[in-house]
Amino acid sequence: MFPPPPQTPLAHWPVQLAISSGYIWYTEPGAFVTQSYIEHATLEGTQAMTLRVDSVLRAHREELEQLGGLLIIHDWRSLKSWDADARHHLIQRSKDRPRGAVRHVVVALSTNPFLRMAAQVINLMMSAIGGAGLQVVDAIGPSLTRFSVKTPPRSARLPAGLAE
Repeated sequence: MFPPPPQTPLAHWPVQLAISSGYIWYTEPGAFVTQSYIEHATLEGTQAMTLRVDSVLRAHREELEQLGGLLIIHDWRSLKSWDADARHHLIQRSKDRPRGAVRHVVVALSTNPFLRMAAQVINLMMSAIGGAGLQVVDAIGPSLTRFSVKTPPRSARLPAGLAE
């Protein structure tokens, strides 16, 4: 079974990587962009995504240092629920990253009040330990514009090793 195509505002972006939980792109300026196409997040899907974040941080260390860290934009509006172990894994990976590795995180969520509350708790925890700020939004389009995120060219692919 094939995954559904990327949705607006990423519908016109060339797919760089599809994993079990959604799509992943790396583009300028130092932006890691994801879009889920599942309704329930599992530990396996979360680990696959965070593995790619960590790989991008290693592969683009010098570039990202000059930019002030990696910009992460997640379009997770399709999610309706999340396994507790997946949520804990995401929090732990974020805490384990060196200070300044991530400059900002934007997460678009549905209007599900439980997911929004969980995101706000994560934001408070990350702020307390000096992590990147997390902004919860209804849609990622304005954030793509605000941070001048470029559409990857059709020939763009994830750097070697990230698509594995």
